[in-house]
Amino acid sequence: MDLWRKIGVGIVMMVPSFVGGGLLYSWTHSWFVVWGWVIVMAIVAGSIMGGKFPRKKESEYA
Repeated sequence: MDLWRKIGVGIVMMVPSFVGGGLLYSWTHSWFVVWGWVIVMAIVAGSIMGGKFPRKKESEYA
């Protein structure tokens, strides 16, 4: 994955991190839960950028 795509994935993954963190804080009023959510989202974003999730080949889309 090229650098610009990794940067884009990182930016896009910030949105559910912020929204989910705010939602979890409004439900639980606990910063520990929010930090847990942020860490989980960072692991998911890192896995996506690192290529840990299998991607379909272009011939499999059609």
